[in-house]
Amino acid sequence: MNLLCHICTSTDKHKIYQCREKMFGWGGEFIYYQCADCGCLQIATVPQDLGRFYPANYYSFRVRPISQHGLRSHLGAIRDRSMATGQGVVGRFINSFLPARADVVELADVPVQTTSRILDVGCGRGELLSILKRAGFSRVAGIDPYLPADVEVLPGLLVRKLPIEQVQDKFDLIMLHHVFEHIQQGEAMLASCQQHLTANGKLLLRFPTADSDVWENYRENWVQLDAPRHLFLHTRRSLELLAKRTGLNIDRWFCDSTAFQFWGSELYRRDIPLFDASGNANNPEMFFTPEEIRAFNAKSKLANAAQRGDQVVVILSRRNL
Repeated sequence: MNLLCHICTSTDKHKIYQCREKMFGWGGEFIYYQCADCGCLQIATVPQDLGRFYPANYYSFRVRPISQHGLRSHLGAIRDRSMATGQGVVGRFINSFLPARADVVELADVPVQTTSRILDVGCGRGELLSILKRAGFSRVAGIDPYLPADVEVLPGLLVRKLPIEQVQDKFDLIMLHHVFEHIQQGEAMLASCQQHLTANGKLLLRFPTADSDVWENYRENWVQLDAPRHLFLHTRRSLELLAKRTGLNIDRWFCDSTAFQFWGSELYRRDIPLFDASGNANNPEMFFTPEEIRAFNAKSKLANAAQRGDQVVVILSRRNL
């Protein structure tokens, strides 16, 4: 099979993998190949009926805004503002016993302020936006072209059913959290994001990467391969090529993978889906001992430290010409 890499146009002898849908256990066969040059793992043919692989119980459709009221919410707001901006002793103390989400903590690496203009692309029903709004970020917005209609997440906070090409404003930060791997035209998306950044603006991507030990160990059973929903599983090399062509620089690249990479892949190796027949998520504690889960956590920390975890945070900026 002579396959063209959609990132670097290589036609070398790419390694081919026959993969199945495993999140829900539907099966089917989907051909993926890993480019022999840039390393990008990509689907050979995007299904024409791709939408059917995003059922009503797909996880991103179920998230809802975070509560804005009560003592726990107030403490969460103090913590999240501190962790996202890297400022505030009280918030860091609260984080020591009530940890913030990774996607909040990682904003300090951008960095951001509560006055930063932030756009969340592919944000679904705006859960992360509601967290930032609660934390005092006053200029946040979201878009998702796959929503059935605009969604008012909170009073004054709207997620619009729009592609980024139709957005008029510029932003200090544009975020794509676990969106980029679902996009068929990644280069066009990066180019659009670049055009919507302010002069010193940043682009933050989070996505699974084929530059990982778990991919090399589990291959077709890697839980974040997620056939056929994930179309491109980038490496640093393949993303650098796209960044260069779209006028962007990679400022930082670091791993934030979790134990999920191991226990999820182990379930797939045993032909156990992430969701049961009723649509309920399978609890890893049903299949693994506490000692095994602790070992998965420890292995994840080591993989992240060695830049070999299975998901990454990438911060990019506009290239000075």
